[in-house]
Amino acid sequence: MLRGTTIAVLLSSILYTPAAAQDEQHDFANPGPRTRPKFRYWIPDASVDTAVVARDVKAAGDVGMGGMELLGYYLYGGPPSNGAGRGLAAPVDWATYGFGTEAWNNVFQAFVKATEEAGSILDFAVGPNQGTGVPAIEDSDGLAWDIAAYNVSVALGGSFDGVLPGWGTGTLLSAVTGLEIDSTVVQRLDQLARDPGSLPGDLSINRTQITLSAASLTDVTSQVGLDGKLTVDFAGNSTGINHTVFAVYMFHTDYRAQDGPLDIGGPQSAPRSWLQNGSWSVDHFSARGANVISSFWDNYILNNGTKESLKEVGNYAWEDSVEIEANVFWTQNLSASFESDHGYSINKWLPILFHRNGHYENANPSVWWVTDEADEGNGHIADYRSTLGKGYHAYLTTLTEWAEKFLVGFSAQISYNMPMDMLSRIPDVTAPECESLDFSDLIDGYRQYAGPGHLAERQIISSECGAVRGEGFVQTLPELLWHVKRSYAGSVNNFVFHGFNYQYSNMHGPSQPAWIDYADQMNYVARNNWVLQAGVPKLDIAFWQKVTTYPGHIQLRTYEPTDLESRGFTYEYLSPDNFALTAAKVVDGVLAPDAQAFQALVVRANDSLTVDGVAKLVEFAHTGLPIVLAGGIPSSYIDTYSYNAMDTRKSKKSLHGITTLPNVHVTDDYHVAATLASIGIRPRTQIMSTSPSNATIFTTWRHDNATDIDYIFVYNDAMYIPQGQGAANVTIDFQSTGVPFEYNAWTGEQSPVAAYSTTANSTIIPISLAGNQSTIIAFHCTNTTARVPYAERMPEDVVGYSYTDNDSLVLKHVHSYPSSLSNWTLIAEHWDPPADLYNISAGATKHNTTHHLPQLISWQQIPGLQNVSGRGYYSTTFDWPLNTTADGALLDFGWVYHTLRATLNGRQLPPLDVTSPKIDVGKCLIPGVNKLEAVVATPLGNVLIPIWYQLQTSGEGPGSPDASTVPPPVGQYGLQADVMLTSYREVNVGR
Repeated sequence: MLRGTTIAVLLSSILYTPAAAQDEQHDFANPGPRTRPKFRYWIPDASVDTAVVARDVKAAGDVGMGGMELLGYYLYGGPPSNGAGRGLAAPVDWATYGFGTEAWNNVFQAFVKATEEAGSILDFAVGPNQGTGVPAIEDSDGLAWDIAAYNVSVALGGSFDGVLPGWGTGTLLSAVTGLEIDSTVVQRLDQLARDPGSLPGDLSINRTQITLSAASLTDVTSQVGLDGKLTVDFAGNSTGINHTVFAVYMFHTDYRAQDGPLDIGGPQSAPRSWLQNGSWSVDHFSARGANVISSFWDNYILNNGTKESLKEVGNYAWEDSVEIEANVFWTQNLSASFESDHGYSINKWLPILFHRNGHYENANPSVWWVTDEADEGNGHIADYRSTLGKGYHAYLTTLTEWAEKFLVGFSAQISYNMPMDMLSRIPDVTAPECESLDFSDLIDGYRQYAGPGHLAERQIISSECGAVRGEGFVQTLPELLWHVKRSYAGSVNNFVFHGFNYQYSNMHGPSQPAWIDYADQMNYVARNNWVLQAGVPKLDIAFWQKVTTYPGHIQLRTYEPTDLESRGFTYEYLSPDNFALTAAKVVDGVLAPDAQAFQALVVRANDSLTVDGVAKLVEFAHTGLPIVLAGGIPSSYIDTYSYNAMDTRKSKKSLHGITTLPNVHVTDDYHVAATLASIGIRPRTQIMSTSPSNATIFTTWRHDNATDIDYIFVYNDAMYIPQGQGAANVTIDFQSTGVPFEYNAWTGEQSPVAAYSTTANSTIIPISLAGNQSTIIAFHCTNTTARVPYAERMPEDVVGYSYTDNDSLVLKHVHSYPSSLSNWTLIAEHWDPPADLYNISAGATKHNTTHHLPQLISWQQIPGLQNVSGRGYYSTTFDWPLNTTADGALLDFGWVYHTLRATLNGRQLPPLDVTSPKIDVGKCLIPGVNKLEAVVATPLGNVLIPIWYQLQTSGEGPGSPDASTVPPPVGQYGLQADVMLTSYREVNVGR
């Protein structure tokens, strides 16, 4: 049985190193910088010491990172007065040290130079914070737009004669009159029930909902005088509640991603030009906004040879989640674009846009206006969101074209906080990025994001990974890797870890006691990245998903049943908008054969349809693609108002027409695994059995055409199960007949799988994995005659295997039962806060204490170590008899709280898998007394508990009302599981 990656075996004579086309001159054992993870690198502002910046860049490279992603923090935009900032005041003058100033340019150039010297790569945010802005002349073309609505009530049968409400607020977009016919209070209505274009679980706040008669809505803009006066007579109307006159205005939001110096506290001076007056958020729904960004960078930052330097070390220009305050997202020509897209004017429907189409508190007002149409006007809202998405497409593609001229390209967190179909816009950038926080570590959520990226043949699906609310100073590396592995299961294949702070001890960096041990974990991530960036992804099933907006955080599965996972099926989501991509074709009954090669497409009865999407669905059906209409035939169209009634009727008729085809299957059940099995569709990785039966195994498959290798990432997800628990035995039928190898991402070694059986078109492998452990199976499909010896089944007492130089298989059988090592000495290196908490540049103060431990226990149980963070140096001895008949031994540390490195008799042991830290130490044993030493590190949480409320940044502490962060939970630091030694005997079973 294959036992994950728990046993390091040296097989130098039979190692196979595939070509690494995705990262030149590097292979699986040593991936190059563009394959490796990066740190997001926050600097407070441009007053930082460039020597420290260079030191930080080098430090990241030294622990195995590919590079850094530069982001100016600027108090998260400014103090809380701007609605989003942090801190009470800036400690330096932003007129001098703001984004885009000469000081910023000096820092940026130092960052580029340091990256080049470190042999790393870099990303940079295209703004000072959240990537949304640059310095600009106030109210200039290309900055962010907003709209606001004002209204006044008029009694039934009355009239309005006066100046429009809100006149002078901005440019008048429309004046509209309407009849109110109902007003109700809605309490936490499930939004899915009223808007089929929303995801489930998106709940709105309590509100007053006012219904307007759609037939009464009238655009009276042409009747408004130059002085804002309007005269309207409602005589003869006597039904309903009252009449309403609406006035909707367009204006610049004047929202800044970095406040100007006069808008914040601290030692500020008046700006002498617009270059020193903060950074304005740009219009994200037109090419004009993108050009404001690119022009500023070209003219004020990437001059003097900097752009040429970036051609060597630059990776991505990058934009974070868009966090622009707005009532309703807008752009100058949206009304004209809307009418061109949909064939009618948006003007009289503007009053119903003012809920869930903006950001921050303005997006969910206390009053919602809807219509008396069957869908309450949501079709018009869907049309607005579609046009808004097209404007966002222009913004993204313009920045992508700019970045790809001198970088690898443009990366962005697509559509976050914006009302549009996220899936439709993901293909617009070079490297779409999601995040573990906003996607709640939800594998189903990652699959929604990865599907369109893969169909667009994007090599990288990135993630901002590791942010967890309330885990400052306490997050462990095994926890971080848990985020990573769930991301891999959802087809994410590169990471920007959140994050590395300039001269701070939070998050990652040299001020962490574990820093010198990071390389083991970062190399593990890099090697998995290398595998999951090779070739193209292969999935089993595509799900149709069309929504008009996403919730703020993706927390619930879209496909709720787990029947697919239990059988080993993999799946991703596609918007019907994605069917316009080149790869979206059906050949021999397979969707996207050059990309994911989906075996079937699933459309659920409650899915939202589009006319164009149904046309492609009908085309796919007639081309032979298996289609499952799960739960019945869907009937809800979200773009009804873009077409006449005849178009919709024709679409519905054509959808019903394909149900007579033999490859189209209409079911009564939303569970689709049984239907797929009944029509002969098998998963590429069929889960044949698991023990325990409730174990959840995820696989991710890539095929590299260049080397003809199938790579499969296999993961035993033990979510919410304590460390050291959740082990599982699983048997998987892989749809490949190549020679199976196990790739060890912890050591970089590749070894033949020694236990498996074969069928005519598959390979069946038993695998043992600890809780949250992963492994990589690689099938070398070329030269399959070069198989080494293997067994269909292994005896239960086999704990490992190896091969001799002549390819003989050697099995390692248990010689004696495991014995626990005892009588440990612990030297605890205390990392204490500096005496002056306002001067942390010198780092922690350190001292040692010694502790004798008959058995291993948590530091919380050791007197004097309760509020201690730092490093622990453990040592013990054991005897290895001179006359033993054993040939070697396995060492098992049980589980790792944070980091662990070990030596035996002075020989450094290979990196240990933190989920199953077992190692074959046969080559390190000596007759007589053997000395085992282990070094662990801790997070900083425990040592900060006593001083938690003394900590401050920019005058604000973690316990302030704005931060609302409670003290960190107590960490159970140190070695705690019994360390076990199991001896074995070797049996050469030959060739």
